[in-house]
Amino acid sequence: MMTQCNLTQTEQMRRKEIADHTRALVVDLLHVDAEDETSVMCGYRDYYLQISFSELHPLMVFCLAKAITKPNTAKQEKIANELNLRSILGSHAINDEVGCYSYRATHWLDTEMEPERFFEILNRCVDEANRGFLKLAC
Repeated sequence: MMTQCNLTQTEQMRRKEIADHTRALVVDLLHVDAEDETSVMCGYRDYYLQISFSELHPLMVFCLAKAITKPNTAKQEKIANELNLRSILGSHAINDEVGCYSYRATHWLDTEMEPERFFEILNRCVDEANRGFLKLAC
């Protein structure tokens, strides 16, 4: 088993290249509003989308957020817990301080990402977020 300490220089570079390639692909495919050293942010299908990248693992983390009225009622907390018990793709949450719903999913980057695969993953995340948002917004 390889740990962070045991990663060869070659493996570290391979992982960094995969994460860098995926980030560049995302920037080319989406209208990015802002970015920092770890993330890109934009709007996508009625959500605020933040995609973060981790070079070491490498990972791509999607966070989709949308405003929700009357956030964090007891009923919504129960529904969010039920959604999280059944969701295999990611997690659902309500932030009552900001008044938004969020969905978060993490994906390993085993190989370089192609546009079709990126949109397949992203759209499945949005579909799951829509399912959660519709249950929580009622």
